[in-house]
Amino acid sequence: MTTNQPTSLTCPTCGAPLETDGTSTVVRCKFCGSTSMLPGTTTGPAAGAGTAMEEIRRLVASGNLSEASARFQQAFGVNSQVAGHAIGALQAGRVAASSTSSYSSEQLTRALQEVQQRLKAGDKIGAIKIYREHYDVGLERAKYAVEQIDMGQTSQPEAGFHAPSQATQATQTARPRSRAGWIILTIVLLVVAGVVALIVYGAKGGFTHDDPELPLTLVPSSSGAAPQVAAVLFNADADSRSVGLIDLGTGKMVWEAAKVAGSKPANALIAGTDMIYAANSSDLLAYHKSDGSLAWQASMPDRINYDAGSIQVAAGRVITNNADQSIQAYDAETGKQVWSRRMNGNDRTLRLMGNSLVVLDTDSNNDYGLIFLDPATGTQQSAISPTCNSNGYTSNIDLETTLLYDQAGNSLYLIYDSSYGCVQRLDLSSGKIAWEADSKNSFSADSTGFQPLMTDSTLYFRNQNDLMAVDKSSGNMKVLISNPDFDFIPLAVAGDKLILRARKTRGSETYQVWGVDIASGSPAWQINMQNSSPIDPPDALDSMIDDSETGWTWHLASTGLVIGTFQAKPNQLVLETFNPATGASLGKQAAALKGMLSDFYDVPKIISWQGNTAYFYTEVSIYSLDLSTGKVKIAY
Repeated sequence: MTTNQPTSLTCPTCGAPLETDGTSTVVRCKFCGSTSMLPGTTTGPAAGAGTAMEEIRRLVASGNLSEASARFQQAFGVNSQVAGHAIGALQAGRVAASSTSSYSSEQLTRALQEVQQRLKAGDKIGAIKIYREHYDVGLERAKYAVEQIDMGQTSQPEAGFHAPSQATQATQTARPRSRAGWIILTIVLLVVAGVVALIVYGAKGGFTHDDPELPLTLVPSSSGAAPQVAAVLFNADADSRSVGLIDLGTGKMVWEAAKVAGSKPANALIAGTDMIYAANSSDLLAYHKSDGSLAWQASMPDRINYDAGSIQVAAGRVITNNADQSIQAYDAETGKQVWSRRMNGNDRTLRLMGNSLVVLDTDSNNDYGLIFLDPATGTQQSAISPTCNSNGYTSNIDLETTLLYDQAGNSLYLIYDSSYGCVQRLDLSSGKIAWEADSKNSFSADSTGFQPLMTDSTLYFRNQNDLMAVDKSSGNMKVLISNPDFDFIPLAVAGDKLILRARKTRGSETYQVWGVDIASGSPAWQINMQNSSPIDPPDALDSMIDDSETGWTWHLASTGLVIGTFQAKPNQLVLETFNPATGASLGKQAAALKGMLSDFYDVPKIISWQGNTAYFYTEVSIYSLDLSTGKVKIAY
């Protein structure tokens, strides 16, 4: 019986048939050479592959490629090389539909039928959502497949897909059915292509098919100069990636580094004084900031761990925290390995505190302690093993303990995830505990942690449905606000108000922004975000912006609290400014998001706020938002 299910094992790049041994999680096309992933594989230990793939897709979407690779290895029982190929394929949208999908053949057939029904009803966005959910593909590939299905191509809707560049994307249209149609279309395409080329040339300083994608990192610039961004650049025509430097002031690419043979997409970027450093699998590369030439390339013993601090530049060294539980340090100018340290524990973070590199490691009793290292030499400066003795219960420091460094006070604040709540202030000059604040109630952080906010005088952090406040000088701790229907994340302090993000946890999940009186803890005002979800972690929106999903972000500016909501149909960013003292609206304006390829788009990622200017990334463009004018423009 003929079904509408897409044919299994078809190369998503060239449409050729794929051959697999039935156990691999990735497969290479013998015709075009591209690597694709077979989603939902349940061989080996991957009993919960469907759930694991949801987590892996979220990690890839947020740019956490190293963590995605590690999770893939754990879920599917493969080595780092296979996982690297799989994550690279997933990031590029090269995922083949196969019988190993976490959905059955019947479910896939019903899904495709529902896609067709949505198309007949005029709900193209809904059709794309269903297709992405069932076939583990990126947004552009899903758009292409749904358009093919709409034209009657149901057996191999992804066959022939080729990720288009910005110029070719803008000129795509339906295939004409007559010779006259071809002639008209050719003329139109020539005109449109010329216009698009001029736009691309003017905006980016030259004809280019290289589009920025994650990871992105802000590069320090001289005072008053527009910021620059180092990014991974994807060339769809060559299906290759490189590292480039983009000037967000001029909208031009400063340089694009030559592709290194055999290199994989960078999973981490960091900027030093004169160099841009990229970690590609087990390779560490340094590019001259001035012209992008390769300064050196070093081999690491393993890939770096995913964490915001798994790679650092300090004291003339590039320091990495690697998956083999080691710390490696390389000379920042030459790439020569200077020192290495094997770790017993599983700390993935490198913390710079004053003149020290701080990590957590275990002793012979498997108890964690703080290790202070000289970043230049790797020499151990000191070791401290703080414990919290609260209500007759001893809590040891561990990987769940939140560490907050206070440079002004040369202190370290510790929040323990323990049966009895405990907060400590550690004086780093003496290595002694200055004070300890205990609670009779437990502290319990979820996977996103305590989400603390530290001001000059107070430490705020969430604990389930409580918002805690600790005086930094005395250690006096109190519950500032408690509500069984919400959990709270402290965002900022404005005058005598603490601004919170409130997530409704009982019933339907919704978000609000609250202004709370710091002295009394009483809510002063509330802003209901309706059905909009935050684009900032934790709980960041991970689908896309369309007519049913909007995403919001915030910034405390000199003019007030600015809340920006990304919308579709039309594609725009609605900015509303509020008085942080009263919560009253001070005005609203809408800024068009130009350059989008359709009336729905990927959730934007905030790169950085520089004063009253925000830089964010979505689709294949970097945008700038000027709060003083309320204008959004394509920076690259």
